[in-house]
Amino acid sequence: MDQLRTEQEIRNELASLLQNNEVANYSKILSLSSELAKFDKDNIRFSVDAGVIDRLGKELVARHETAVSELVKNAYDADAINVSIQFSNVDRIGGSLIIDDDGDGMTRDQLINGFMRISSTSKIHEPVSPIYKRSRAGKKGIGRFSTQRLGDILTIISQTKDCQTALKIVVDWSRYRIDDDIFFISNKIEEIPKVKVQGTTLIIEKLRDSWSETMIKRIYRYAIDVIQPFPLSQNDIKSDKENSDPGFEIVCTKDSKEVASQQTMIYENAVAEIEGFVDENGVAFWEIKNSRIADTNTQKAQKISKSDKEEDVKFLFLNNVRLRAYYYIFNKGLIPKQSESYILGLSEEYGGIRLYRNKFRILPYGEPQNDWLGLDESVRKRKILAVHGNNNFFGFVEIGGDNLNFKELSSREGLFNNDAYEELITFAYKAIGSAVSRIASERGIKVSTGQKDWEPKYSRDPKMAIIRTADDLDKIANDLERDFLKNLPPFEEEKNNENYESHSDQNKYEHIRVHAKNLRDAVDNIEELNMIRVLAGLGLVIGEFTHEIMNYLGVFDIDTKYILSHVDRASEEYRRAERLTNTFDSFKVYASYFDETISQNVNQELRPIEIRDVIKPFVKTIAPDRERNNIIMTPDIKGYGLFTCKMHTSEWASILFNLYSNSKKAIKRANVDSGQILVRAGKENESIFIEFIDNGDGIPVENREKIFNAFFTTSSPKGHKASSTDELTGTGLGLKIVRDIVESYKGEISVENAPEGFSTNFRISIPVAKPEEIKEYEL
Repeated sequence: MDQLRTEQEIRNELASLLQNNEVANYSKILSLSSELAKFDKDNIRFSVDAGVIDRLGKELVARHETAVSELVKNAYDADAINVSIQFSNVDRIGGSLIIDDDGDGMTRDQLINGFMRISSTSKIHEPVSPIYKRSRAGKKGIGRFSTQRLGDILTIISQTKDCQTALKIVVDWSRYRIDDDIFFISNKIEEIPKVKVQGTTLIIEKLRDSWSETMIKRIYRYAIDVIQPFPLSQNDIKSDKENSDPGFEIVCTKDSKEVASQQTMIYENAVAEIEGFVDENGVAFWEIKNSRIADTNTQKAQKISKSDKEEDVKFLFLNNVRLRAYYYIFNKGLIPKQSESYILGLSEEYGGIRLYRNKFRILPYGEPQNDWLGLDESVRKRKILAVHGNNNFFGFVEIGGDNLNFKELSSREGLFNNDAYEELITFAYKAIGSAVSRIASERGIKVSTGQKDWEPKYSRDPKMAIIRTADDLDKIANDLERDFLKNLPPFEEEKNNENYESHSDQNKYEHIRVHAKNLRDAVDNIEELNMIRVLAGLGLVIGEFTHEIMNYLGVFDIDTKYILSHVDRASEEYRRAERLTNTFDSFKVYASYFDETISQNVNQELRPIEIRDVIKPFVKTIAPDRERNNIIMTPDIKGYGLFTCKMHTSEWASILFNLYSNSKKAIKRANVDSGQILVRAGKENESIFIEFIDNGDGIPVENREKIFNAFFTTSSPKGHKASSTDELTGTGLGLKIVRDIVESYKGEISVENAPEGFSTNFRISIPVAKPEEIKEYEL
């Protein structure tokens, strides 16, 4: 009877609320309805704990870079053309992040049944976007909970083109506590004045992590892997096809400073920017700009002749045509390793020279496998020896709107092959070919097979060659300056300073001096290589020493056992002999580890490495050293079959010992009661990762980008007198060597945010073994 009365009371209260003409208390109605449903003895229903938000956010989106890239995908799916990612005050935990796009925006219904619905099916029912027909990048319906992974407070402001107002929702994730029912937590929605024509803005406050520039750049790389980059031409905001995708541009900033964009991540890493143009008189030119090959920057624009046999032959049909191409030479050390792999990947799909007319793109020129300029064919026929295939360029040719010499096909795909089109191909090919040949020549590379007078540009001693070149440049600059001052009119002497500052000749010789300084700075790189060569030679000596010392360990073992069996167990001699035995046992573990590692690489064969097979022996090997230094090391390896790409085992030994050495020093400097090192490993996407985490004194934010530079090192522990070995390992080359190993396999190493209780986290990502490699080695 008590239960019946309780049920009746609930019914009465619910009826009273429903009959009330005042503003309904919907939250209370929901609560009473749910409570009333519990009296249904014949049916049961699922309920959802509010703690699921924590699992969807923190656990399904493990890395905060991945979380942001998921939100960028949502902007892409909304047919946005531009998205800005703005970080503020993120050197420490608690900053803010704004993700702002110019997509379609969301209506009230889309917000309620899309964004606010867990695992909504809208992207399943609508697999392509409505305007540009993009394949949906986000499909699971949980990307919005990435915001919970990132920070405590989310503000959503969204507006559509047709609506007069914007909608605003503020979500406080701390309200979604374990043991509360998610159904009863409400978030207020309100209408506010529009802040732009259309689009969505996500404001995430009280960020849970700090962010370095490296992490922000990684967001760009994560997003660009699945999203079409913005076309090159600044005029490419239209298309020859209705509703054709104009592309998608991402710009990341940190405290208003641009960190990652199409310009900084792709184009600024080009070896050179090649430009060509044809003036109104049909005279064509080519020019190299912003080149990493220094001597090519000083050359003025050069004429292009239409004829191969005569000079200065004009182009008859190409008035107001221009070309721009960003040129890349891969795997030659001319592009930063962190950028090279993903630029190379982009070039396979988006590389080549596109064609525009009157601000419209003309297809299929510049599409994959389209070799309209004959660049790939030229590479095959070795017309020019310097690399110049389509995947070496991101570029475009643009035909001015007043040029009527080009005729489009009736299908509106392509141009008639008339005289103007033939001239266009000749101009573009010659501009590109001349530029890449000039760059090759300055690099000391043979330009053509028929070049009989070619000699390598650089001497056998690169250091002296660079110094001599720098001296020559300084001499040229001094001669120019002397001639300039000598030719000044006498009455101008009192104004020398002003003329000196403004005269164009002064700019010339100051520019030359800058080049000379850059060359002398390059000598430091040679010193770095010399140091690495010395260390490599030292490695050979250590290998030989390890091999030889193994022959003596058996004798030590026999002698210590003999002493222990022939002296009084209560004596001081026995105690010392026992300690000596333990010391030799530790020494044997080290020696055996290095002997096995070196032996595995005698045949120099690369093979996939199971990450457990390098971490576990390493942890065992350094156990005696850890005990002496009061350091606890905890391995945490998730999953099985964690095979990396083909590597040497010794390379992992070098990586782990360098990281351990750094952690040990940091722990000493921190002067903690007990050192803690956590070694995490697992698989994420197509990479095997290792995180080496310690509770040392940490790395200042301003040094996070510097620590991988050669010869950059921190001070020795306070009060600790460095031994000769410490001095050797403190040269600042350790992390540089680790980075070089990792990046040589197209991997990445970075300093990440450490978990609670720790201060430093080095994270290494290495590509996973390919299926054919697993099969080849029967792993």
